[in-house]
Amino acid sequence: MKLLQTFKTLTHLLLLIVIIIFIITGLGITHYQIIELLTSGVLSKLTSYQIHSNLLIPFIVLLILHIVFTFRKKFFKE
Repeated sequence: MKLLQTFKTLTHLLLLIVIIIFIITGLGITHYQIIELLTSGVLSKLTSYQIHSNLLIPFIVLLILHIVFTFRKKFFKE
């Protein structure tokens, strides 16, 4: 039971991190001048686009896990 709770917490934390990176890289694509300045050139428009494109599958997987854990908790009392 403790392992399941740890896995849930890890899933929620990773989803939060992916969402934050998703937003930052999205801004790096649309407002690349500001993001390049703030990150000292680390996140260029191309780098932001590549990271943003590669985050789609991990985002979907983590979102599905998050939804499953939430519905499981709501409909099946643990």
